[in-house]
Amino acid sequence: MKKLLDFLPFNLYNIRINKNKTEEKNMADAVNYTEEMVEQMVADYEDAPNMETVEALAAQFSKPKRSIISKLSNLGVYVAQKRNTTKQGTPVVRKADLVAAIEGKLETQLPTLAKASKADLQALLAVVAG
Repeated sequence: MKKLLDFLPFNLYNIRINKNKTEEKNMADAVNYTEEMVEQMVADYEDAPNMETVEALAAQFSKPKRSIISKLSNLGVYVAQKRNTTKQGTPVVRKADLVAAIEGKLETQLPTLAKASKADLQALLAVVAG
């Protein structure tokens, strides 16, 4: 292939490549949502900005939920939902909350305790609360 490219003049090579590219349709040119769909999505989501609305819109337009979220994000309408559970499904507990609970049980201030790992803080809280 390298010898063929060295043999062809540079402009012929570019014409050949560009010829193939111009005949293909670009996916970015395809319209996924009509203007009416976008207007309805924005109106519905602004009335009730929650995940249930996104799921209802996905079912209504036969689109994936992520596609609806992406479109709303591109329009600047979507507001990310706060996560209140970890990936394992346990409630989110901040290290600062654990430190405050331990300090409350011991009735003292421990400023460097926040540098401990979360697992250590949870174990210490279990022992102190014990």
